[in-house]
Amino acid sequence: MEHPGEKHTGELSRILSEWDNPQQAVLPMFHYFMERDKYISPEALEHIGRLTGISQSDLLGIGTFYQYFSFHKEGRHTVRVCLATPCVFCGGKGLLETLQKELGVALDETTKDGVFTLKPAQCFGQCVDAPSLQIDSDVYPKVTPEAIPDILSRYRHGQVKPQEAVPFGPPLANAPVVFTGLSESETLWISRYEAKGGYRALREIFSARDPDRVIREIEVSGLAGRGGGAFATSKKLQAVRKNPKPHYIVANADEGEPGTFKDRYIMERDPHAFLEGMILAGYAIDADAGYIYLREEYPHSYAILQKSLAEARDKGYLGPNIQNSGWSFDIRVYLGAGAYICGEDSSLLNSLEGKRGLPRNKPPRLSDIGLWKAPTDVQNVETLAAIPRILCEGGAWYRSLGDEKSAGTKLFCLSGHISRPGLYEVPLGMTLRHVIEDLGGGIPGGRSLKAVLPAGSAGSMLYPPQLDLNLDYPSVAQAGSLLGAASLIVMDDSVCMVDLAYWMSGFFHHESCGQCTPCRDGTEDIHEVLQKIVMGEGEPSHLDFIKSLGDYMKSASICGLGTTAPNVPVSSIQHFEEEWREHIRDKRCRAGVCPMVRRKIADFPIRRSRGLVAELPPFLPEGP
Repeated sequence: MEHPGEKHTGELSRILSEWDNPQQAVLPMFHYFMERDKYISPEALEHIGRLTGISQSDLLGIGTFYQYFSFHKEGRHTVRVCLATPCVFCGGKGLLETLQKELGVALDETTKDGVFTLKPAQCFGQCVDAPSLQIDSDVYPKVTPEAIPDILSRYRHGQVKPQEAVPFGPPLANAPVVFTGLSESETLWISRYEAKGGYRALREIFSARDPDRVIREIEVSGLAGRGGGAFATSKKLQAVRKNPKPHYIVANADEGEPGTFKDRYIMERDPHAFLEGMILAGYAIDADAGYIYLREEYPHSYAILQKSLAEARDKGYLGPNIQNSGWSFDIRVYLGAGAYICGEDSSLLNSLEGKRGLPRNKPPRLSDIGLWKAPTDVQNVETLAAIPRILCEGGAWYRSLGDEKSAGTKLFCLSGHISRPGLYEVPLGMTLRHVIEDLGGGIPGGRSLKAVLPAGSAGSMLYPPQLDLNLDYPSVAQAGSLLGAASLIVMDDSVCMVDLAYWMSGFFHHESCGQCTPCRDGTEDIHEVLQKIVMGEGEPSHLDFIKSLGDYMKSASICGLGTTAPNVPVSSIQHFEEEWREHIRDKRCRAGVCPMVRRKIADFPIRRSRGLVAELPPFLPEGP
């Protein structure tokens, strides 16, 4: 008798052959069963184990790490509602409440008829059009609670066709300088990209057989990592190049920082600028292979990238003996599965190897011991997409675009309480005031600015007295914050700072990988204390507890998640202490958003073995 999993042998064998080793094929196999059956059955798990030689316990250990994998039956359709900061404070709370009411379930639960499962999400990159949700692979930006019944009805009755893979959101909101393709409303496919001068830099470099020129021009340009680290791109390339082979180049397209959507814009509107830059960087380090690690939350980016890669292969820009250079190189897209921590480079590489996305201790650097212990260059999408223009115009031209502290331009993601949210290309060194008031149009509705998160969830807040701060990496760091990926979330005076800290602490608690004690326990402790405060059970000692625990987390956590998780609560207490004390002393929320009584409230589900069991007791009881 045929084993229940045997009918999938052909497809799983194909997946196995596409990747470098059985371990790396595990996540793609999980994705196959999730797309086909909506969950990974015990029979499927057993079959994957036989093909890969990996034990059932290890497979479960890998799979339950990721939010998008489930090992029990769920609904026919999965509804994911964004609970990242821009969505939460622009209607996301009401959206969640409406979904729970319409479906009759809480987060991580399935409707009685088995049609829908409701889950949280940590940012779809639709921050310009917040709030947003996804149903299966379909994206719904700017959703109102009133639209929910009709949307759900169409899925319930099978009246929905899969969405076409197109760019979401308006084009670049100001005149482009480096990223000219972002002004396009549609995807710039290869014929139009070449007509606009695309792949000219690649052809020139390959014709001259001069990979060193790539590094020289990047060094002159001063280009630094645009994912948040701001480390000199040329130094990373040089570090990999000098090491023994094999060499790998990996694009970090796991753009999970709340409020960030610049890389999605690049991949959906100007994918070939990104691919050309990645090929040139790969040529500079004599890379043996390239990988794009893409987050699951970007289904349209995935489809557009796959088509763009096929176009590049057809034109001879990828594959064997590129441009008769004697150098062979290809790029593959590896799909993540919902884990904020995988935006950290070493966590990403562990996931790309088919493992749990746990961060590595450093040193060693990834340029010495990276993917499969080989020298690896990990670069952000925006960083790579800037390279073709730098080579065409010259490094000195690019350097002249910024200020004396940070060279070039930066894509700024502007969201939240702002009149003109959108993506802006800004010369580094421009003031925060210019970005918010002149480009963004200021605060709508006659309200005033209360605070700005300059780096999504990661950085400490900036405040109205700092509006004339220059937005370059050293200046923002000197002001006590981070520029990061430049995801500016603007908050007006309607926002309760305690409520903000509560939601962000829930996010970090949910997303902590649990590997190191300071982050695993610290995020949980801070969130539990904040739950007490928003329910009117706060004590004066809680403020000192949050600050001291934050100091411990910053000094002892393995990676950036743990070191930045306490930034918002701690900086909020420092600058809005009276607002916190009102919650504790007077049991009053001046914004009227915190319940101030003990009851069940909207929250991220607690971090647990994701998808392993269908139901767990509620985290918070209904009564005292």
